[in-house]
Amino acid sequence: MPRRSRPASALVFGRNPSQYDTFDVEAEAAESLGLDTYQVDLAALLHGNLERALDAVPEHGTLRLLYRGWMLTEEEYGALDEALSERGHRLLTTPTQYAAAMYLPNWYPRLARYTARSVWTEDTDAQEAWRAAQELGPPPYILKDHVKSAKERWEEACFVPAGATREDFERTCANLVEERGERFERGLVVRKYLPLKVYGRMPTGPAHLEFRLFFGHGRLLAAEPYHEFDVEVPDFTAFEPLGRRIDSPFFSLDVAMLEDGGWAVVEVNDGGVSGLPPGLDPRALFEPLLGAG
Repeated sequence: MPRRSRPASALVFGRNPSQYDTFDVEAEAAESLGLDTYQVDLAALLHGNLERALDAVPEHGTLRLLYRGWMLTEEEYGALDEALSERGHRLLTTPTQYAAAMYLPNWYPRLARYTARSVWTEDTDAQEAWRAAQELGPPPYILKDHVKSAKERWEEACFVPAGATREDFERTCANLVEERGERFERGLVVRKYLPLKVYGRMPTGPAHLEFRLFFGHGRLLAAEPYHEFDVEVPDFTAFEPLGRRIDSPFFSLDVAMLEDGGWAVVEVNDGGVSGLPPGLDPRALFEPLLGAG
């Protein structure tokens, strides 16, 4: 009996035409590997116009697609997955796998030993978050929603310093909710502040010695500095077992050095929506993920 041929692999880029992105560079890298690329109109997707959103994607086929694009909610990603499935295509990462790496309440239990102690709520009630935070001891804390922080407003909407009162905490929560706006995800997360090694300063706050690690199919594919620091990349092979703790074929770990020289996981994200550090060649990810070449 003849073997069934493997579905062709390609990339689908979710873009907002009104915002700058680097996906043209990534598309060129993919095409240099012989991979086709397609565009999804995110504005149309977010407004429920799936036909228009997928206008550039083949109407029929069996493509295995890697999504690279702006961050979507689990529900939005699910709508994209369903629309592509109706055309016979499938995403490399399922909606369930996408959520496994995106939402802290999903990934935290699997990595609790390697990251800051955290508690969370399912809404924006700052008083409830303050009560939950007492499990962590007194501040300092880091605040975020289930997916993302507002570290660009470090002092006002992210960091709760030592000695902060409940009123200070609630004010920071309100600023976070305001900053995230319509993209606020699900609930408040309070994380015990870890003493990270500060390596420099950015206009928005301190810059730590931080690296972004990409995992594909349970293997460490790449590691690069998160900021444009001229530093040597450490040997992160000891982190490879963590790649099997998250039920996703493609995700990123942001890890940072502690003041005492140890390392901690500071964030987890779906690989498809994680920005590539400046020094990372996209082909180092696309080739092992999609079997190009």
